[in-house]
Amino acid sequence: MILRLSQLANMVLFCFLIFSPLMSYGQTEKQLLNVDQLVEEALRNNPEILAAKKKLEVFREKIPQAFALEDPMLGLGVASLPTNFSFRDEDMTAKEISVSQKFPFPGKRPLMREMAEKEAEAVSNEIQGKINQIMKDVKAAFYDLSHIYRTTEVTQRNKNILQNFVKIAETRYAVGEGIQQDVLKAHIEVSKMVDELIMLEQKKRALEAKLNALLNRPSETEVGIPEEVIFRKFPFTNEELQKMALEANPQLRGMKKMIESKEKAYALAKREYYPDFNFRFAYGQRDNGPEMKRRDMYTGMMEINIPIFYKSKQDRKVVEVKADIQALEAQVQAMKNEIFFMITDMGSMIHRGERQLDLYKTGIIPQASLQISSAMSAYRVGKADFMTLLDGQMTLYKYELQYHQALTEYEKTVASLEAVIGKRLSQKEEGK
Repeated sequence: MILRLSQLANMVLFCFLIFSPLMSYGQTEKQLLNVDQLVEEALRNNPEILAAKKKLEVFREKIPQAFALEDPMLGLGVASLPTNFSFRDEDMTAKEISVSQKFPFPGKRPLMREMAEKEAEAVSNEIQGKINQIMKDVKAAFYDLSHIYRTTEVTQRNKNILQNFVKIAETRYAVGEGIQQDVLKAHIEVSKMVDELIMLEQKKRALEAKLNALLNRPSETEVGIPEEVIFRKFPFTNEELQKMALEANPQLRGMKKMIESKEKAYALAKREYYPDFNFRFAYGQRDNGPEMKRRDMYTGMMEINIPIFYKSKQDRKVVEVKADIQALEAQVQAMKNEIFFMITDMGSMIHRGERQLDLYKTGIIPQASLQISSAMSAYRVGKADFMTLLDGQMTLYKYELQYHQALTEYEKTVASLEAVIGKRLSQKEEGK
């Protein structure tokens, strides 16, 4: 009778361990991590983003340079100096100082400035692409870390349950109602759990180091515990995503700005058929001669280049820039096709993940839990063996891990899709 009460106590403890959640893994000492807060911190501090912003400053500084005139030329010289080097013998001998300035044909300088502006806008979109990539990396690291914590909780809980199984098996074996194989099998499964917890700890440290690097924190910074990921269904259709991508994808926008820049270059190349102007002003100082007083002189001149070699220069330049535009247009179309394919592919993965997660939550895991409960009832009255009970628990453990893995992959796919679209998709836009 005492033995059966002891067994009953073990059974109650077993049920309590199955259906009671484990206390959060160290949550009393560590702060909770929120994925949106981590993203904002990365946007402020990530060195790759800061470097990309400096690159934009470089291109913005090129805009006034492209519009600026060439430096004026200062000239010093002597005009009409006789071979005896006398400044008095010849009336036209003068010491001369001149200033000249080159002016491009009207319309060229505005085109140069617009080209530089479009290039800067293209770089700005390149920065947005880098920002999207960093956001994706931060979210992926967060979800992987969250998966490690949830897996650790599940593993620790199942380890506790299996340790109770060991006690049950040992008790039954001691009174001759069980076999030694059951005890050994339970010990093996507990050892596997211990090994799994060691590997999870190593993975956790690696992910924390990765997250610190993305946030530009010291490597030894305490990261904290990720908030539990709540499954939310994805509210967008492929058609909506494709429309958003055409408007927001930074690579597409950057390529379009480069096309606009090349169109300005094309207009500039056609203006190269027209000459540029060089204006020169000179002042000549003359010494007085033996018999007369000589006045100083002013000289003014306008020079133009004559584009007579247009067939080998200007014509070729026009064809070159036109080919650049056509190449970029083809690249834009190829990029659109690739983006649409990625949206369709990721969208199907997301919808498959939704069905999978629903199946785990509403079907597989509850049914596996009922199976264990049924096996326990049968085990109590001797209608099921210990291995059936153990296999049922390990099956539930496997399904719980698969659920958390599927949830992690689901959220990482959404983060990857956000990077492709070029904007956050955490929730439906207001008003829609």
